Amino acid sequence: MKATSIAAALLIAHCTSSGQDPPVPLRLAPKRLTSVTDGYPMLSPDGSKILFESNRTGTAEIYVMNADGKGIVQLTSNKESNHTPIWSPDGTKILFASDGDKQWEVHVMNADGSDQKGLTNQPGDDGHPHWSPDGKGIVFNSARTTPDLTADWSKQFHEVFTMNADGSDVKQISSLKTVSTYPSFSPDGKRICFRSVTNGPGYQWDFTLGPRNSEVFVMHSDGTNPVNLTKNAAYDGWPMWSPDGRKILFSSNRAGPANIGQLYVMNPDGSGLQRITDGPGSFVQASWSRDGKKIFAHQHWETEEFGNLVEFDVPNLK
Repeated sequence: MKATSIAAALLIAHCTSSGQDPPVPLRLAPKRLTSVTDGYPMLSPDGSKILFESNRTGTAEIYVMNADGKGIVQLTSNKESNHTPIWSPDGTKILFASDGDKQWEVHVMNADGSDQKGLTNQPGDDGHPHWSPDGKGIVFNSARTTPDLTADWSKQFHEVFTMNADGSDVKQISSLKTVSTYPSFSPDGKRICFRSVTNGPGYQWDFTLGPRNSEVFVMHSDGTNPVNLTKNAAYDGWPMWSPDGRKILFSSNRAGPANIGQLYVMNPDGSGLQRITDGPGSFVQASWSRDGKKIFAHQHWETEEFGNLVEFDVPNLK
């Protein structure tokens, strides 16, 4: 499946059917002179706006634009890096992570960027927040239980936590003592999918072989019964539920080459694996439209993940 353009100025798709020349192979790519990254796109619940992050001003900030790519509005401008924006189920709020005070914290703001406030404030990075289906809760990952927070980030314990939408009643629900990130609730709120690092040989994003591996897991919403769904030596990450809860979308570099990931879907038990993109380039940080007919993703061509936003028509899924 090929990406289709949202707006030529921002959302680039290199479809062979468009009549454009094929993309330059990675090994022949010219030296980059700019370093703009537009990432983590998400369509609003009513389908009218696209939320995303971008470093176009020199610092990662949160933006929103019309669904056709026009009318871009910057929502944050606090001299901190702001990432991974997520619409609330009713479209009135936005969750995001911000790196103030030299550590990541979970923040929330109104859909127009007003009333920005932090929800977490504990030693250790807090990130990748997602809403519960009813908008009353939040799931996120945090390193706060790491015995030594001076350890390398990759060696810290990033566990999955939940809290109320106002930041109260924080609960740790995973105890894997590894890097577990990007958690999200299933549409019925009964399960959570997330990415977790396991001990054992695995291929990193650049295809070098390392002692640990990135996999996609699912567990009950109370943290019990964590199950590795992907069980593959490749780097698997950025999982996201389909709106009907029947599929989990994720990115993997299992098809190669180095630094290139494609999008896959699978059933919540790990069966029915189906690859849905074949390039060009790499696709990560994907999300679904509420009606399940569109997928939005970050497309990039280089190891640093500089790139653009694209949308797809969802193909027929098994």
